[in-house]
Amino acid sequence: NNDGEGQEVGDDPGTHVGALRESGLVDEEMGEEAEDEAEAEEATAKLEAMQAELEDELALWQQQGDGIASAEAIWRRFEARTSGLAQELCEQLRLILEATVASKLQGDYRTGKRISMRKVIPYIASGFRKDKIWLRRTKPSKRQYQVMLCIDDSESMQHTGAGGLACEALAVICQALSRVEVGQLAVLSFAESVQLLHPFERPFSAEAGAHMLSRFTFSQKYTHMESLLRTVVSTLQLAREQQSNVSTEQLQLVIIVSDGRRSPSWGDPQHWIRRAAQEHILLCFVIVDAAASKDSILDLQSVSYPNGKLTISRWMDTFPFPYYIVLRELQSLPQVLSDALRQWFELLKER
Repeated sequence: NNDGEGQEVGDDPGTHVGALRESGLVDEEMGEEAEDEAEAEEATAKLEAMQAELEDELALWQQQGDGIASAEAIWRRFEARTSGLAQELCEQLRLILEATVASKLQGDYRTGKRISMRKVIPYIASGFRKDKIWLRRTKPSKRQYQVMLCIDDSESMQHTGAGGLACEALAVICQALSRVEVGQLAVLSFAESVQLLHPFERPFSAEAGAHMLSRFTFSQKYTHMESLLRTVVSTLQLAREQQSNVSTEQLQLVIIVSDGRRSPSWGDPQHWIRRAAQEHILLCFVIVDAAASKDSILDLQSVSYPNGKLTISRWMDTFPFPYYIVLRELQSLPQVLSDALRQWFELLKER
């Protein structure tokens, strides 16, 4: 019987159909992946275009010196653009910043503020012997932190392109801290002088954000970092003393947002960095690295002459702040900042 002579396995019609189906599935999957990539690229391009447009508006507004109404419009756009990032940071902070104030009722006490209704029937059934039926406010459910946000208002922030990114970071952090109900928030600007833009006592709002935004010029010639830290430590010491009647420990966090470009005008901040550590004030430095890659702060070098000998070292090798992060794009702020805070709080607990 020669019916099957010369017939190859691949000649089976079923094999052809299976191969065609498999090929079709592969093509379909590749098409979906390409479509997803195209959509992601389009979304990224739109986001970058929106950011560029917003930064152009901010620069134009600062040049023209428009009033608070214009600042409110720009701040609203900042809030809209950064709302998702603020929510992401809020959820991370909710896990990191533990509740410190006991405001929830719990426990089995013989005296207290309120009767636990679940304990009433067992209390009666026991002949009134199981009398631990009262609740007290002993379960921590609120946060009582004092967070101070310091934004560099110097001219170098504009030259390096860090000013716009710093304002967006301000919007993200303020919204996140407000949503997580962190406690109290204050905002300072600093360069040649230190200005209080938002005090601890005032709740944060969109109007407060617009007022802060209207105060930034990014035109001051010098940055006095030593003066900033002196003001920060003194202010937080006073704030802690004013809260001395509160039974819980007042935890204080300072977030400094700057391009990190040191100059002789910085002074020597080491003394005040040590003072902050002694006062249990956590200093977190956010370096906004918005410059072109060749001008990145991570690639900068410094020259010194110890003992008359020329020495070249990386700029960041001698950065005085022990806790810092480098921020290059706004989208990474929630993850980078929350990861850093988580590690730093763990280090503080180990001390």
